[in-house]
Amino acid sequence: MKGFIKRLFAQNPVPAPVNPAKTPESMAPPVEPPVLEPPAPELPPPNEENILPHWLQNEDALRDEGVIYGLSNTDPQGKINSIQAVYKKHTASSVRTREELHEKIGELNLILEQTNSSLEELRRKADTVLHSPPQPENTLRVAIGLLLALGMCAGNYFLIREGVRFGYPNTTEPIAWGVFLTGMFSLYYTTALVHSNDSITWKRILEEFGMPLAAALFVFVQVVPHLVWYQACGFLLFTFFAFLLSGKLLLGSLARLREELHLVKNNRQLKIDKGIARTDWQETIKMLEKEMEKIRLEKWKIVSALNETEAFINRKNAEKEAAVSLFLSEYNLAQDYRGRLSGNQISKILPS
Repeated sequence: MKGFIKRLFAQNPVPAPVNPAKTPESMAPPVEPPVLEPPAPELPPPNEENILPHWLQNEDALRDEGVIYGLSNTDPQGKINSIQAVYKKHTASSVRTREELHEKIGELNLILEQTNSSLEELRRKADTVLHSPPQPENTLRVAIGLLLALGMCAGNYFLIREGVRFGYPNTTEPIAWGVFLTGMFSLYYTTALVHSNDSITWKRILEEFGMPLAAALFVFVQVVPHLVWYQACGFLLFTFFAFLLSGKLLLGSLARLREELHLVKNNRQLKIDKGIARTDWQETIKMLEKEMEKIRLEKWKIVSALNETEAFINRKNAEKEAAVSLFLSEYNLAQDYRGRLSGNQISKILPS
Protein backbone atom coordinates (compact mmCIF):
# COMPACT_ATOMS: atom_id res chain seq x y z
CA MET A 1 0.00 0.00 0.00
CA LYS A 2 2.76 2.42 0.90
CA GLY A 3 4.60 1.63 -2.35
CA PHE A 4 1.39 1.93 -4.26
CA ILE A 5 0.71 5.38 -2.86
CA LYS A 6 4.35 6.41 -3.46
CA ARG A 7 4.24 5.37 -7.15
CA LEU A 8 0.92 7.13 -7.54
CA PHE A 9 2.43 10.32 -6.19
CA ALA A 10 5.39 9.94 -8.58
CA GLN A 11 3.08 9.66 -11.67
CA ASN A 12 0.83 12.52 -10.55
CA PRO A 13 3.01 15.02 -8.73
CA VAL A 14 1.38 17.20 -6.18
CA PRO A 15 2.71 20.23 -4.39
CA ALA A 16 5.29 19.32 -1.79
CA PRO A 17 4.19 19.72 1.82
CA VAL A 18 5.09 22.99 3.52
CA ASN A 19 7.17 21.23 6.17
CA PRO A 20 9.08 18.31 4.63
CA ALA A 21 10.28 17.21 8.04
CA LYS A 22 6.74 16.10 8.87
CA THR A 23 6.57 13.60 5.93
CA PRO A 24 5.81 10.22 7.61
CA GLU A 25 8.17 7.33 7.22
CA SER A 26 5.15 5.18 6.39
CA MET A 27 5.18 6.73 2.86
CA ALA A 28 8.63 5.27 2.11
CA PRO A 29 8.46 2.68 -0.74
CA PRO A 30 8.76 -0.97 0.39
CA VAL A 31 10.09 -3.78 -1.71
CA GLU A 32 6.64 -5.07 -2.72
CA PRO A 33 3.34 -3.18 -2.59
CA PRO A 34 0.78 -4.81 -0.31
CA VAL A 35 -2.54 -5.96 -1.63
CA LEU A 36 -5.33 -3.55 -0.95
CA GLU A 37 -8.24 -4.92 1.06
CA PRO A 38 -11.79 -3.56 1.36
CA PRO A 39 -12.71 -1.51 4.40
CA ALA A 40 -15.12 -4.15 5.72
CA PRO A 41 -13.63 -5.84 8.82
CA GLU A 42 -12.89 -9.53 8.73
CA LEU A 43 -13.83 -11.16 12.05
CA PRO A 44 -12.38 -14.53 12.99
CA PRO A 45 -14.55 -17.63 12.65
CA PRO A 46 -16.75 -18.31 15.70
CA ASN A 47 -14.85 -21.44 16.65
CA GLU A 48 -11.39 -19.96 16.08
CA GLU A 49 -11.03 -17.53 18.97
CA ASN A 50 -7.26 -17.82 19.03
CA ILE A 51 -6.80 -16.88 15.34
CA LEU A 52 -6.55 -13.16 14.49
CA PRO A 53 -7.76 -11.91 11.10
CA HIS A 54 -5.14 -11.15 8.46
CA TRP A 55 -5.50 -7.40 8.74
CA LEU A 56 -4.59 -7.62 12.45
CA GLN A 57 -1.80 -10.16 12.04
CA ASN A 58 -0.04 -8.09 9.38
CA GLU A 59 1.06 -4.60 10.44
CA ASP A 60 1.24 -3.33 6.86
CA ALA A 61 -2.30 -4.54 6.21
CA LEU A 62 -3.50 -2.63 9.29
CA ARG A 63 -1.70 0.47 8.03
CA ASP A 64 -3.48 0.05 4.70
CA GLU A 65 -6.79 -0.14 6.53
CA GLY A 66 -6.02 3.17 8.24
CA VAL A 67 -5.02 4.80 4.92
CA ILE A 68 -8.15 3.54 3.15
CA TYR A 69 -10.43 4.74 5.93
CA GLY A 70 -8.65 8.10 6.00
CA LEU A 71 -8.73 8.71 2.26
CA SER A 72 -12.36 7.60 2.00
CA ASN A 73 -13.25 9.82 4.97
CA THR A 74 -14.98 6.86 6.67
CA ASP A 75 -15.77 7.02 10.37
CA PRO A 76 -12.92 5.11 12.06
CA GLN A 77 -15.05 4.12 15.08
CA GLY A 78 -16.49 1.14 13.23
CA LYS A 79 -13.01 -0.25 12.58
CA ILE A 80 -11.95 0.48 16.16
CA ASN A 81 -15.01 -1.40 17.38
CA SER A 82 -14.08 -4.29 15.10
CA ILE A 83 -10.54 -4.37 16.55
CA GLN A 84 -11.89 -4.31 20.10
CA ALA A 85 -14.46 -7.02 19.30
CA VAL A 86 -11.77 -9.25 17.79
CA TYR A 87 -9.52 -8.96 20.83
CA LYS A 88 -12.48 -9.33 23.20
CA LYS A 89 -13.40 -12.58 21.47
CA HIS A 90 -9.76 -13.57 21.38
CA THR A 91 -9.48 -13.18 25.19
CA ALA A 92 -13.00 -14.40 26.10
CA SER A 93 -11.85 -17.89 27.13
CA SER A 94 -9.00 -16.40 29.16
CA VAL A 95 -11.40 -14.02 30.92
CA ARG A 96 -13.67 -16.95 31.79
CA THR A 97 -10.65 -18.87 33.02
CA ARG A 98 -9.62 -15.90 35.15
CA GLU A 99 -13.08 -15.71 36.74
CA GLU A 100 -13.04 -19.46 37.47
CA LEU A 101 -9.58 -19.19 39.02
CA HIS A 102 -10.73 -16.27 41.17
CA GLU A 103 -13.69 -18.36 42.38
CA LYS A 104 -11.41 -21.30 43.19
CA ILE A 105 -9.05 -19.02 45.09
CA GLY A 106 -12.01 -17.59 47.02
CA GLU A 107 -13.19 -21.10 47.92
CA LEU A 108 -9.69 -22.10 49.02
CA ASN A 109 -9.36 -18.92 51.07
CA LEU A 110 -12.64 -19.74 52.84
CA ILE A 111 -11.54 -23.32 53.54
CA LEU A 112 -8.15 -22.04 54.67
CA GLU A 113 -9.76 -19.52 57.02
CA GLN A 114 -12.08 -22.13 58.53
CA THR A 115 -9.24 -24.62 58.97
CA ASN A 116 -7.04 -21.96 60.53
CA SER A 117 -9.84 -21.00 62.94
CA SER A 118 -10.26 -24.64 63.99
CA LEU A 119 -6.50 -24.95 64.40
CA GLU A 120 -6.19 -21.82 66.53
CA GLU A 121 -9.17 -22.82 68.66
CA LEU A 122 -7.71 -26.28 69.27
CA ARG A 123 -4.32 -24.78 70.11
CA ARG A 124 -5.88 -22.39 72.62
CA LYS A 125 -7.91 -25.19 74.12
CA ALA A 126 -4.87 -27.46 74.44
CA ASP A 127 -2.78 -24.64 75.89
CA THR A 128 -5.50 -23.80 78.42
CA VAL A 129 -5.86 -27.43 79.48
CA LEU A 130 -2.11 -28.07 79.74
CA HIS A 131 -1.52 -24.93 81.82
CA SER A 132 -4.58 -25.29 84.06
CA PRO A 133 -3.60 -26.42 87.58
CA PRO A 134 -5.96 -28.74 89.45
CA GLN A 135 -8.31 -26.95 91.83
CA PRO A 136 -7.58 -27.47 95.52
CA GLU A 137 -10.12 -29.67 97.27
CA ASN A 138 -10.63 -30.70 100.91
CA THR A 139 -12.87 -33.71 100.52
CA LEU A 140 -11.30 -35.61 103.39
CA ARG A 141 -11.55 -32.68 105.77
CA VAL A 142 -15.17 -32.00 104.85
CA ALA A 143 -16.03 -35.70 105.16
CA ILE A 144 -14.52 -35.81 108.65
CA GLY A 145 -16.42 -32.64 109.58
CA LEU A 146 -19.62 -34.24 108.34
CA LEU A 147 -18.98 -37.32 110.47
CA LEU A 148 -18.34 -35.12 113.51
CA ALA A 149 -21.57 -33.19 112.82
CA LEU A 150 -23.46 -36.48 112.64
CA GLY A 151 -21.86 -37.50 115.95
CA MET A 152 -22.92 -34.22 117.55
CA CYS A 153 -26.47 -34.66 116.28
CA ALA A 154 -26.56 -38.24 117.57
CA GLY A 155 -25.24 -37.18 120.99
CA ASN A 156 -27.75 -34.37 121.18
CA TYR A 157 -30.56 -36.78 120.32
CA PHE A 158 -29.62 -39.23 123.05
CA LEU A 159 -29.37 -36.37 125.54
CA ILE A 160 -32.83 -35.12 124.53
CA ARG A 161 -34.23 -38.64 124.77
CA GLU A 162 -32.94 -39.01 128.34
CA GLY A 163 -34.41 -35.62 129.30
CA VAL A 164 -37.82 -36.37 127.77
CA ARG A 165 -37.93 -39.76 129.49
CA PHE A 166 -38.59 -38.03 132.84
CA GLY A 167 -41.86 -36.48 131.66
CA TYR A 168 -42.98 -39.00 129.01
CA PRO A 169 -41.71 -42.44 129.94
CA ASN A 170 -44.14 -44.29 127.68
CA THR A 171 -43.72 -42.15 124.50
CA THR A 172 -40.09 -41.18 124.85
CA GLU A 173 -38.90 -42.08 121.33
CA PRO A 174 -41.45 -40.24 119.18
CA ILE A 175 -41.41 -37.13 121.39
CA ALA A 176 -37.60 -37.13 121.48
CA TRP A 177 -37.48 -37.35 117.69
CA GLY A 178 -40.00 -34.55 117.32
CA VAL A 179 -38.11 -32.22 119.67
CA PHE A 180 -34.79 -33.12 118.04
CA LEU A 181 -35.94 -32.45 114.47
CA THR A 182 -37.75 -29.27 115.47
CA GLY A 183 -34.70 -27.81 117.12
CA MET A 184 -32.21 -29.03 114.51
CA PHE A 185 -33.84 -28.37 111.14
CA SER A 186 -36.34 -25.55 111.49
CA LEU A 187 -33.98 -22.82 110.23
CA TYR A 188 -34.13 -21.14 106.82
CA TYR A 189 -30.58 -19.82 106.62
CA THR A 190 -27.66 -22.11 105.78
CA THR A 191 -25.21 -19.95 107.76
CA ALA A 192 -25.47 -19.37 111.48
CA LEU A 193 -26.10 -15.82 112.65
CA VAL A 194 -22.79 -15.73 114.51
CA HIS A 195 -20.98 -16.46 111.21
CA SER A 196 -23.02 -14.13 109.01
CA ASN A 197 -22.15 -10.59 107.91
CA ASP A 198 -25.77 -9.69 107.10
CA SER A 199 -27.63 -7.05 109.08
CA ILE A 200 -29.39 -8.37 112.20
CA THR A 201 -33.14 -7.82 112.45
CA TRP A 202 -35.66 -9.00 115.01
CA LYS A 203 -37.20 -11.32 112.44
CA ARG A 204 -33.84 -12.89 111.77
CA ILE A 205 -33.23 -13.27 115.53
CA LEU A 206 -36.64 -14.88 115.98
CA GLU A 207 -36.04 -17.30 113.11
CA GLU A 208 -32.53 -18.11 114.30
CA PHE A 209 -33.14 -18.52 118.02
CA GLY A 210 -36.91 -19.08 118.43
CA MET A 211 -37.38 -22.79 117.70
CA PRO A 212 -34.01 -23.96 119.11
CA LEU A 213 -34.74 -22.05 122.35
CA ALA A 214 -38.28 -23.43 122.54
CA ALA A 215 -37.04 -27.00 122.03
CA ALA A 216 -34.29 -26.55 124.64
CA LEU A 217 -36.79 -25.06 127.16
CA PHE A 218 -39.13 -28.00 126.55
CA VAL A 219 -36.40 -30.42 127.50
CA PHE A 220 -35.33 -28.14 130.37
CA VAL A 221 -38.74 -28.23 132.07
CA GLN A 222 -38.69 -32.01 131.90
CA VAL A 223 -35.38 -32.33 133.75
CA VAL A 224 -35.73 -29.47 136.29
CA PRO A 225 -37.72 -31.51 138.87
CA HIS A 226 -35.23 -34.35 138.72
CA LEU A 227 -31.84 -32.56 138.54
CA VAL A 228 -30.16 -29.93 140.64
CA TRP A 229 -30.36 -26.40 139.25
CA TYR A 230 -26.87 -26.21 137.80
CA GLN A 231 -27.30 -29.57 136.05
CA ALA A 232 -30.59 -28.39 134.62
CA CYS A 233 -29.02 -25.10 133.47
CA GLY A 234 -26.17 -26.99 131.84
CA PHE A 235 -28.71 -29.24 130.15
CA LEU A 236 -30.53 -26.16 128.84
CA LEU A 237 -27.42 -24.41 127.51
CA PHE A 238 -25.96 -27.52 125.89
CA THR A 239 -29.13 -28.50 124.04
CA PHE A 240 -29.80 -24.90 122.99
CA PHE A 241 -26.37 -24.38 121.37
CA ALA A 242 -26.41 -27.90 119.97
CA PHE A 243 -29.69 -27.07 118.29
CA LEU A 244 -28.34 -23.70 117.16
CA LEU A 245 -25.02 -24.80 115.64
CA SER A 246 -24.90 -28.55 115.02
CA GLY A 247 -27.85 -28.47 112.62
CA LYS A 248 -26.23 -25.74 110.55
CA LEU A 249 -22.95 -27.61 110.69
CA LEU A 250 -24.59 -30.77 109.38
CA LEU A 251 -26.42 -29.07 106.53
CA GLY A 252 -23.41 -26.90 105.66
CA SER A 253 -21.13 -29.95 105.63
CA LEU A 254 -23.48 -31.74 103.25
CA ALA A 255 -23.48 -28.76 100.86
CA ARG A 256 -19.71 -28.38 101.13
CA LEU A 257 -19.19 -32.09 100.49
CA ARG A 258 -21.19 -31.80 97.29
CA GLU A 259 -18.95 -28.94 96.13
CA GLU A 260 -15.81 -30.86 97.01
CA LEU A 261 -17.01 -33.92 95.11
CA HIS A 262 -17.65 -31.65 92.13
CA LEU A 263 -14.07 -30.36 92.36
CA VAL A 264 -12.77 -33.92 92.53
CA LYS A 265 -14.74 -34.76 89.39
CA ASN A 266 -13.39 -31.67 87.60
CA ASN A 267 -9.81 -32.50 88.57
CA ARG A 268 -10.23 -36.05 87.31
CA GLN A 269 -11.63 -34.76 84.03
CA LEU A 270 -8.78 -32.24 83.79
CA LYS A 271 -6.27 -35.06 84.15
CA ILE A 272 -7.99 -36.98 81.36
CA ASP A 273 -8.08 -33.86 79.15
CA LYS A 274 -4.37 -33.24 79.68
CA GLY A 275 -3.64 -36.76 78.50
CA ILE A 276 -5.79 -36.20 75.42
CA ALA A 277 -4.22 -32.77 74.81
CA ARG A 278 -0.73 -34.34 74.75
CA THR A 279 -1.72 -37.11 72.32
CA ASP A 280 -4.92 -36.88 70.30
CA TRP A 281 -5.13 -33.09 70.12
CA GLN A 282 -1.51 -32.80 69.04
CA GLU A 283 -2.14 -35.31 66.27
CA THR A 284 -5.18 -33.32 65.20
CA ILE A 285 -3.12 -30.11 65.19
CA LYS A 286 -0.48 -31.73 62.97
CA MET A 287 -3.20 -33.03 60.65
CA LEU A 288 -4.75 -29.55 60.35
CA GLU A 289 -1.32 -28.02 59.67
CA LYS A 290 -0.69 -30.54 56.88
CA GLU A 291 -4.12 -29.84 55.46
CA MET A 292 -3.45 -26.10 55.48
CA GLU A 293 -0.10 -26.65 53.78
CA LYS A 294 -1.82 -28.76 51.12
CA ILE A 295 -4.41 -26.02 50.58
CA ARG A 296 -1.68 -23.36 50.32
CA LEU A 297 0.18 -25.47 47.73
CA GLU A 298 -2.99 -25.90 45.68
CA LYS A 299 -3.71 -22.19 45.99
CA TRP A 300 -0.15 -21.35 44.86
CA LYS A 301 -0.62 -23.45 41.72
CA ILE A 302 -3.90 -21.70 40.97
CA VAL A 303 -2.33 -18.29 41.62
CA SER A 304 0.49 -19.15 39.20
CA ALA A 305 -2.06 -20.12 36.55
CA LEU A 306 -4.00 -16.92 37.31
CA ASN A 307 -0.85 -14.82 36.88
CA GLU A 308 -0.20 -16.43 33.51
CA THR A 309 -3.79 -15.80 32.44
CA GLU A 310 -3.61 -12.19 33.63
CA ALA A 311 -0.35 -11.72 31.76
CA PHE A 312 -1.91 -13.11 28.57
CA ILE A 313 -4.96 -10.84 28.91
CA ASN A 314 -2.77 -7.80 29.62
CA ARG A 315 -0.57 -8.65 26.66
CA LYS A 316 -3.55 -8.93 24.34
CA ASN A 317 -4.99 -5.68 25.70
CA ALA A 318 -1.67 -4.00 25.00
CA GLU A 319 -1.71 -5.44 21.47
CA LYS A 320 -5.25 -4.12 21.06
CA GLU A 321 -4.24 -0.64 22.17
CA ALA A 322 -1.21 -0.74 19.89
CA ALA A 323 -3.37 -1.85 16.93
CA VAL A 324 -5.89 0.93 17.59
CA SER A 325 -3.09 3.50 17.89
CA LEU A 326 -1.45 2.30 14.65
CA PHE A 327 -4.75 2.37 12.79
CA LEU A 328 -5.57 5.87 14.04
CA SER A 329 -2.10 7.20 13.25
CA GLU A 330 -2.37 5.99 9.62
CA TYR A 331 -5.95 7.23 9.46
CA ASN A 332 -4.95 10.74 10.63
CA LEU A 333 -2.00 10.77 8.26
CA ALA A 334 -4.23 9.83 5.34
CA GLN A 335 -6.70 12.51 6.41
CA ASP A 336 -3.88 15.08 6.24
CA TYR A 337 -2.93 13.98 2.68
CA ARG A 338 -6.51 13.67 1.48
CA GLY A 339 -6.75 17.43 0.90
CA ARG A 340 -3.65 17.35 -1.32
CA LEU A 341 -5.00 14.61 -3.65
CA SER A 342 -7.53 14.95 -6.40
CA GLY A 343 -10.65 12.86 -6.53
CA ASN A 344 -9.21 10.86 -9.46
CA GLN A 345 -6.08 10.05 -7.48
CA ILE A 346 -8.11 8.99 -4.45
CA SER A 347 -10.36 6.79 -6.59
CA LYS A 348 -7.31 5.07 -8.03
CA ILE A 349 -5.91 4.39 -4.55
CA LEU A 350 -9.13 3.07 -3.04
CA PRO A 351 -10.15 -0.47 -3.99
CA SER A 352 -13.09 -0.76 -6.31
